[in-house]
Amino acid sequence: MHKKTLTAASLVHDGQPIATQAVPKDFAWLRDSTGSETQTMYFHLDNGCVGFVQIAWAYLALTTTIETNAMFYVPGHPCVFETHNGHNLKVKKDSYEYECKGLSMSWDKDHTRLSVKYTAGKERDPKGVAASFEFVRKSEGYKIGDAKNHIAEGTAAHYFYPAGEVTAKGEIGSVKFESSGVALFIHAHSGNIMPYNVGAEWNMNFFTGHREGAPKEDKDRVTFHILQYRTPDNVGAVNCSNAGLTEDNSLKAVFWNTTVEHFEMVKDENGSGYEIPRRVLFTSTGKTVDGKNIKAVFDARPSLRLHDIDVLGEMPYVIRRIVQALITKPFIFERFEENAKISVEIEGEEPYNIVGVAFHEHTLMK
Repeated sequence: MHKKTLTAASLVHDGQPIATQAVPKDFAWLRDSTGSETQTMYFHLDNGCVGFVQIAWAYLALTTTIETNAMFYVPGHPCVFETHNGHNLKVKKDSYEYECKGLSMSWDKDHTRLSVKYTAGKERDPKGVAASFEFVRKSEGYKIGDAKNHIAEGTAAHYFYPAGEVTAKGEIGSVKFESSGVALFIHAHSGNIMPYNVGAEWNMNFFTGHREGAPKEDKDRVTFHILQYRTPDNVGAVNCSNAGLTEDNSLKAVFWNTTVEHFEMVKDENGSGYEIPRRVLFTSTGKTVDGKNIKAVFDARPSLRLHDIDVLGEMPYVIRRIVQALITKPFIFERFEENAKISVEIEGEEPYNIVGVAFHEHTLMK
């Protein structure tokens, strides 16, 4: 059988909506078959802190791994990235409450409030991180089609809660913080496919800001996010993407076609051997929630280096040996953009810009 990629968007029947509502069961743990699964909350806090917390599960070659991953960047302080073996994942409450060593996430019965407690860093090192979050979902969730991109004989799916209010309290080393802000929650799952075979190159960003030139009293918070990847050459090198725009915590538009162009390539100065872009042009098209065509152009310059993740270096030995035989140098580049601008064009309306800050993540699995 010829191996190929069929995107979730391409499998939607004519006359049916491409973007559909994600419901609570889409965010339940599955842990089925060979593959991987993550539950991730990305956040921007009003004190400038940006980052994410994540539980990651993988089943590869009869070996199961549980990891906690977290990144915290507070302006004026070094970025902190931590990854730890989570041990013994426990899933409760119909798969809506899950915990492992150092990290727990629990949804309330209405699936509107998520409590997150991260202690993995402090448990292992007094200089590590501990933080707790309360995420209150304000927008509806979304997915593209049934969310499943079919890659060779496997599938990869992503489900999104694109915006919610978050309050956070924590300690990074000896620096304590307490703030509120906005967060994005993503459930990712791959089945019957090794995670490193899903995408050869990934681009992800999470923007928060407001309309340019809006009066101070009218500056409703705006968020925009993109998750895009290109499948490996042997399955067609197909572009798969999801993107969402929210305004005042309400979902405004969903995009299922995002092209990504890299410019001003420079050799990574931190030893990965890769060339990485100083400028990335994202062009996303989709529909507003009331059915209008929409286009968003994000001419990004993710110039502030936060952290580079040597994926092999962070893996348990057995998994590292498996992956190393197939991928030479998987790396993740975490960046931040302090003066981000996105242009938005909606059918029948005046174009406008949104301005703010953005977290960027660029992954190479080659």
